[in-house]
Amino acid sequence: MAFNRPFYQKHFCSSLSKAFQPRFSYNPSILSLSSKPLLGFSNKVYSNPSTQPSFINKREFHSTNFVKADDLYKILGVSKDATTSEIKKKYYQLAKKLHPDVNKSPNSKEEFFKIQEAYDVSGFPGGGYGFSDAYGSGRTAPSMEDIFSQIFGSGFGANASNTSKGSGSFNRGNFSSQGDDINTTINITFAEAISGVEKKIRINPIVECSTCDGNGHKKGAKPKKCASCKGTGRQTFSMGGFMVQQTCSSCGGSGSSISKQDSCNSCSGRGVVQTSETVTVAIPAGVDNGMTVEMRSNGNSPVDGKGPRGSLYVHVKVAESDVYIRQGADIYYDETISLSQALLGGEVTIPTVQGKVDVTIKPGTQPFDELRLRGKGMKKVQSFGHGDFYITVNIAIPKNLSDIQKDLAQKFLDSLDDNQKQDPNNKSSSEKNSAKSKKGLFAKLKDQFSGFQKKKKQ
Repeated sequence: MAFNRPFYQKHFCSSLSKAFQPRFSYNPSILSLSSKPLLGFSNKVYSNPSTQPSFINKREFHSTNFVKADDLYKILGVSKDATTSEIKKKYYQLAKKLHPDVNKSPNSKEEFFKIQEAYDVSGFPGGGYGFSDAYGSGRTAPSMEDIFSQIFGSGFGANASNTSKGSGSFNRGNFSSQGDDINTTINITFAEAISGVEKKIRINPIVECSTCDGNGHKKGAKPKKCASCKGTGRQTFSMGGFMVQQTCSSCGGSGSSISKQDSCNSCSGRGVVQTSETVTVAIPAGVDNGMTVEMRSNGNSPVDGKGPRGSLYVHVKVAESDVYIRQGADIYYDETISLSQALLGGEVTIPTVQGKVDVTIKPGTQPFDELRLRGKGMKKVQSFGHGDFYITVNIAIPKNLSDIQKDLAQKFLDSLDDNQKQDPNNKSSSEKNSAKSKKGLFAKLKDQFSGFQKKKKQ
């Protein structure tokens, strides 16, 4: 079987290549929760590979413009009668000074290429690639990776990858890279979001082959130097006055290969296999819809070298509540009280997200008055403490009054003085604004939703 999507192979032969880039972009708002999984928001695209990986060979080209021999001497800063050892020494000094990994100036990369090209033409021992036959010879220049290795250490060059794959496959080697991330989605209830929950999910990550320890070949098998590039991982040739360098098409840049019969039978020489794992995801209390839990080292192993596994990103979907409206860590709730409670005051029991709380209703409570219970909302995931719990008061007005009740109500109204009889609609503009500001968010959202429903029906 073949993978649903390709895995890009990083070539170790090019010391100037940038580090392997992730295939997806992520929202940087990820919060560490001590020893718990990481949590944050993410817009990462989900991709789920399912079987053996396929590889795409990315070739890297570098061309050299036609340059006169006099200019080459000037670039290296040597005289025309300089010996090979003098050219080599001068090149080492310049390469170490101008290498992009060391020199961060904007022109360092361009200057480094210039001295590299000049040395490719002039400076190799034995006169095999001197100025006199620099153009049109078609010969392959010795490996720059070995030179980088001498200057900057064994981390550069073809020798940095000393293990290989079967014929036609690429060497994973010892290059350290990180595997791809895995994305999945999990659904939880509103109640589970309040208290937090642990969920078990199944994933199908790509992991190192346990049979060959990720090397891709049978135990005891030894990789052979690639005959095409002589172990350099790159091929250099002249084309129309240009020197062109590309990744070796025979070994994919690894510099080595092994025969098919020596390839690992379990992974077919790839060094990685797909397996099935059950992972327990700890969803923290207070998680909101759209948040993402990151579980490090639970993603895929790298297919382009040995290194740590990627992360598992679990995107959380929280179901809406039939009782509450949530805004961040704050909760909004509607409570209906009786007319007598509004007039005389009383006590009601409110079911907050943290449990039942007795709340005192003051005499003369008006419709849409808002009460606030500090710290009784959802747990704040990205900081300490809890949100607040807001109560919007609704008053139940009795219907179908009897004649006796109507008479009593009229007598009650007649007993009120002018201040008590004041119509809220006749208040001053400042008092009106004050009254409007008391209307809770829950009621406002409810009104907007009702209006939307009416328009929808029309």
